[in-house]
Amino acid sequence: MKIKFNPAWGLVAGLLLLPLMPTNESLWLDEGDTALYAVQPDFGSWWHRLRQDIAADCQMPLSMFFAWVTGQTLGTEEWQLRAVNVLWGALALAGMYRAGKRIHLPWLPLLLVIQPYFWFYSNEARPYALQIACGAWLFAGFAEFIALKGEGESWAWLFSFAAILLSLATLLAPLPIVAALIAAGVIARSCRWNISRKSFLILLGGAVASIPIALYYLSTLARGAKGAQLWHVDLKFFAYVLYELTGMTGFGPAIENIREMARSPHLLATLAQQIFQFILPASCFLLLLLVLVLGLRKRTANSQPGLSAGIIGVLCITSIGFIIIGICIQKAFWARHFAPVFPFYVALLGIAIRSVNDNRNAYLKLFPCLLTALLFFSSLNLRFAAQYRKEDYKSAAQLARHALDEKKSVWWVAGILPAQYYHLDCAISHPEAGKVFCPQSGEVDNLPAPDVIIYSKPDIFDPRGNIQTVIKQNGYQRRKSLKSFVIWVK
Repeated sequence: MKIKFNPAWGLVAGLLLLPLMPTNESLWLDEGDTALYAVQPDFGSWWHRLRQDIAADCQMPLSMFFAWVTGQTLGTEEWQLRAVNVLWGALALAGMYRAGKRIHLPWLPLLLVIQPYFWFYSNEARPYALQIACGAWLFAGFAEFIALKGEGESWAWLFSFAAILLSLATLLAPLPIVAALIAAGVIARSCRWNISRKSFLILLGGAVASIPIALYYLSTLARGAKGAQLWHVDLKFFAYVLYELTGMTGFGPAIENIREMARSPHLLATLAQQIFQFILPASCFLLLLLVLVLGLRKRTANSQPGLSAGIIGVLCITSIGFIIIGICIQKAFWARHFAPVFPFYVALLGIAIRSVNDNRNAYLKLFPCLLTALLFFSSLNLRFAAQYRKEDYKSAAQLARHALDEKKSVWWVAGILPAQYYHLDCAISHPEAGKVFCPQSGEVDNLPAPDVIIYSKPDIFDPRGNIQTVIKQNGYQRRKSLKSFVIWVK
């Protein structure tokens, strides 16, 4: 007897996996920024922080607001700060469920929930799980537009609502929104679909509703708010973005190791030395490309006209936009910045898998099975393997407090906000008794060497090598290594 797949099963299975994704691991550097919003005592304090912030976090206001709401309702421990991602994950699965029914991919939520990218950002107290959820509903509107051939207004309402929420979630929202509108417009024109005037008015209403959001973002830019610019952006940088987006991160070296390789002046030689670590991710990536090529080379009976081309258009326009902007202004757009279009990529992969599975060649059907199994294995690896754990600010702060209790002087060469989250008192301008000193570049030449140096990410916190010079000149010994930290003592 043939068992018919019930679309609700995939949705329920995905929902059951969501609570497994957040952990109580230490917050890492960027999560410290979110935590600062979460611990504000009231809305007025939160609003003041948002209006004074000159980092990029103020340009993701919806997520920072929900971080504060989470802190007020659930608490501010690590798992509690990440727990809101269970809600965003559920909304993302619901969006993909609706889209999947429209485009005859009822198992689309399951395909999303096995993605390593989805697992990784569901375990971060950052805005990207929310952006994936907004992107899922943006795709639901796009899929409904294709399925209905532009008729009716339901797709316009879906698209406009998702676009407004995405605009509240990130300053970068216009790029994927415009990409989706361009792709939809090209498809409608080439297929000669008639779009109702009411649909245009709904989209226009969404654009008008976004004007205050745009004015807010302009005010953040006017006061100088922006993200860090630490990397020289070139094409090899975007190779890593593709590596992370497609889910290879759970097979190869830890992100910190890849970061060190990328900064090596002899990149090819460094990669050659580590080649065996990339055999499995390279093999999985080739398998993924094979499934995409086999599945997208011809249309199947279930595929809607223009759907695959439209999704490819959205992904290409967004990617080209990021590449051009990134290279021109030397701003690194990481894989996380592609979160709003990630559901489009998952849908494209789903279309390819369906096409391969519809093939009469039984051997070809093994490729999607192997690929999905490998992706799920990568997800579980990212979640449970020790080598993929986050930067260990919690343990580093405990060591710093222990040294302070012993009346030792401590330099904290790492992020200040995670240190404050873990209840370290920080001195900025000059060393103070009972506090860790956070030296800025050029401020250590005439200072007495401390008893302990807690050292992390020299490219960010010691770009001129001043602290390294102090370590070498004063004969420090490496006492302990933590994730992304080295503890130096005299």
